[in-house]
Amino acid sequence: MQAVAKSSAHASWSKRWLFFPVFALLWFPPYSLFAQTPVPVWAELVQRLDASKIKVGDPILAKIALPWKSPACDLRAGAIIQGHVVTQRTHSKTEKTSEISVNFESGQCGGRDMKPLFLTVAAVVAAHPSRYSNFPATEEMQPLSSAVGLTFNGGLRSITTAAATVYYEPRRTKAASVVLPGQVVGIPHLALAVGQGENGASILSSAGHNVQLSPGTQFGLVPNLTAETNGGADTKSANPDAATRNAVPELPEPTPPNIADERDLCVAPDCAVALSDNQLDQKTQGPQIIIPLKGLGYLPPSKDQEMSSFDYDASIAYLGPTQFLFTFNLHTLVPRRGSEANSFRKLRIVRAVLIDLERKEIVKTVDWRVPDSGRYLWPIPGNQVLIHVGQELRIYGPGLQLRKQISLGGTLAFVRISPASEYFAVGVIHERHSREIHRQLGEAGLREPEEDVEIRLFDSQFRVVTSIVRSSWVPPPVLLNEGEVHIPSIGGNRWRIVENSWAGQRRVIAVATSTCAPQAESLPGNLLFVVGCDRQSDKWYRVLHGDGKVVVKGWSSSFRTRANRRRKRRQQCVRYQNCGGDPIAKFAGGLQTVRSEKCASNGLPG
Repeated sequence: MQAVAKSSAHASWSKRWLFFPVFALLWFPPYSLFAQTPVPVWAELVQRLDASKIKVGDPILAKIALPWKSPACDLRAGAIIQGHVVTQRTHSKTEKTSEISVNFESGQCGGRDMKPLFLTVAAVVAAHPSRYSNFPATEEMQPLSSAVGLTFNGGLRSITTAAATVYYEPRRTKAASVVLPGQVVGIPHLALAVGQGENGASILSSAGHNVQLSPGTQFGLVPNLTAETNGGADTKSANPDAATRNAVPELPEPTPPNIADERDLCVAPDCAVALSDNQLDQKTQGPQIIIPLKGLGYLPPSKDQEMSSFDYDASIAYLGPTQFLFTFNLHTLVPRRGSEANSFRKLRIVRAVLIDLERKEIVKTVDWRVPDSGRYLWPIPGNQVLIHVGQELRIYGPGLQLRKQISLGGTLAFVRISPASEYFAVGVIHERHSREIHRQLGEAGLREPEEDVEIRLFDSQFRVVTSIVRSSWVPPPVLLNEGEVHIPSIGGNRWRIVENSWAGQRRVIAVATSTCAPQAESLPGNLLFVVGCDRQSDKWYRVLHGDGKVVVKGWSSSFRTRANRRRKRRQQCVRYQNCGGDPIAKFAGGLQTVRSEKCASNGLPG
C-alpha cells in the first residue's frame, strides 16, 4: 500500500490526523501502542539535527504544536518534550546509508517541570515557513476585549464566553491534510522506520546523504509502551550521558528576592536644599531656576556610548503645578543581597529628586532599586507617576507620597497606556521552562526562548478588568481610547490595521503596504504611529488619526541603502565620463549633463 499525502492550503491540523488511528491499526498490527492511541502528539523540532554533527546521547527538544491530553499527561501548546539520540551513523565512502534513531522520554506535563513521557516518532513532515516566527504580527490575535466578562464601558459581555485568564497561542502554518504512520512528507531521500530501533526508537535514514532535519521539522508521535515498560535501566544504558545528567537532581530555583524597598535620603524640613536667588537672572528670559545636578549625584552618560534604541537613564515628570520630579541612574556599583546576583542581573539604583518650584528648594530625595534597564516611570493623570520598583508597580502623588502598590509576581515585560489613560496593559513574564531547559533552548535556537506573558488590563482606578496570556514573541498590545490595535497580514506585503473595540466590535482603520511586519505605538490625542518598510529596505512612518486619516508621513533611509545609492551614483558618473560626459556637471546642474551621441543611443539617463 502506498501512502499518498494530500496537500490542501485550507485544511487544519485537526483534519490532518483524522485518519491516523484507522491506518495505524492496519499498518502496524504488532505494535499495540498504535491501537491504543486515539490522538497523536504533534510537535516541532527546536534545533537542527545533522548526522555528521551529533553523537549518541545528545538531547533533542521539540515544541508541542497542538494541545494533547492523556490520563497521565496534559501538554499545552508550546510545551517542550525532550528526547535523545539513541544511535547515529554518518554517510561516508564505505557507509552509503546515514541513520539517526531518536526517542522521547519526558515532557512538560501540566507545568514547566519535565515528567516521564515516552513517545515514538511515527511520522515526519518538512518544516513549513513559520510566518509567526519571522513576522510576529502576521496572524490576527485574540483581542483583549474577547476575554472580558465584566462591565466594560457600560456593556456586559457574556461570562459563559469569557474567562478570567485566556491562553493565546498563534495559529500554525497549514499543510498536508492526511499523514500516515511511517510517512515522510516533503523531505527527499529520508525514510522512517517506526519503533524499529532500541527501546522502540524510530530510525531516520537517508541513502547517499547525511540525515539532516532543520528546525521546525514536524513530528507526529505516539506513546512508546515498550520504553515505558522497560522504564529505567534499558533507557539509561542507551543514553549514558543523559543518565549521568539525570542522576544529579536539579536544584530548586530560589524565589526572586523582593527588592521593592526605597531609601529616603532626605525629607523636608530636615534636608531641604534651597536654590539661591543668585541662580535666577531677572534681566533675561532664560531659565528661572538652575539646579546643580552634580551635587545630587548625577553623572552625564559617556559621549562614546553606542545606542541602538532609546535608553532610560533619566526621566522628568510633574507632580502638580509647583512640584518637579527628576529621576536618574546613579551609575554606581549596586550592593546585592542573597540571590539578587542571579535574579536581577541589570539591577540599578535610580535616584528621585523632588523639587518645589515655588519655594525653589529640593524637598525630598529617595533611591529606588530598579531590576532592569527598561523604562521605569510613566506620568499618569491626577499629578501622579507610575513607577516600576522591584517586582511591583507603585503610584506616587504630590509630595512623592506612595498611594498604591501593585504586585507583579514576575518580571515586568511592558506597560502600555491608552492615550486618555483610561486603560493600562501590564505584561508580566512567567517562565515556561526550568533553568536547564531554558539553557538548552537558548543554545539550540537563534532567538530568546519563548515564554508566557500575562497581560493584565487595568482601568483608570487600577482595578483588574481582565487577564490574558500571550507568547513573548508577540508584540506588546497597542491601545487606543476605543480599543486594541492589531496589524495582521492580508498577503502580498499588505497589512490591515484593525481596531478591536472594548465593546467587541472590529473596525479596519487603514491598509498598509510593507515588506516587513509594521510596528505601531499610540500617541497622545488618540493618534497612532506606524512604522513599516518599503521595497528598498527603507523605513517609512505614518501618524494616523483614530479614523485612519494621515496626519504626518515620511521615511528614513538605512545606512546600507544610502551607501548603495552613493555607489550607484558613482557608477553612473563613470558611465557618463566614459561616454564623454561631465560628471561634475551631472551633480552640479542636475540633468544638465553633456552627453555624447553614443551615450544617448545607449539610453543612459540624462
